[in-house]
Amino acid sequence: MLEDAIDNDGQLKAEILEELYQEALELSSSIVEYLQSNKKTSLKTIGADLMGYYTLECNRMTTGVMQAMSWCLMQKGVRGGELSVSDAAEKKNRLSDNHMFDVPIGCDTDKFPPQFIEYSLRVRDLYAKIVRIDRVLYDGGVVEENPVHNLIDEIERKS
Repeated sequence: MLEDAIDNDGQLKAEILEELYQEALELSSSIVEYLQSNKKTSLKTIGADLMGYYTLECNRMTTGVMQAMSWCLMQKGVRGGELSVSDAAEKKNRLSDNHMFDVPIGCDTDKFPPQFIEYSLRVRDLYAKIVRIDRVLYDGGVVEENPVHNLIDEIERKS
């Protein structure tokens, strides 16, 4: 099924990339707004004993959604010809921490606001989806060098 998300040229289909990017953008904006507007309420509701877990999950969510957006922007650069596939395939440009969300929150989350848990689950799902696509693109042999990029690189070397 994920293989259907890849164009014949080995790149992620533009419409799927745009959907992922818009989802990450919307999620990022919603999380920031939620965390800013519910800071005091969360502190009172959760209590000091669970605040460490809450803070850790806040950090995971924001890190995960920012990494997802960054990955999408990298893929947009590849699609736009600004970056080569080999640049995007470098470890530093991929979602390297595919275990970031393997660990559960770590406590009973009954005292956590339901919307917070919803955001956590959404980020985890988005991140897992992008990790799977990244692996298909760069570890599954689906992506090959783009001949246009090869030609451009060759022209630049000769210039």
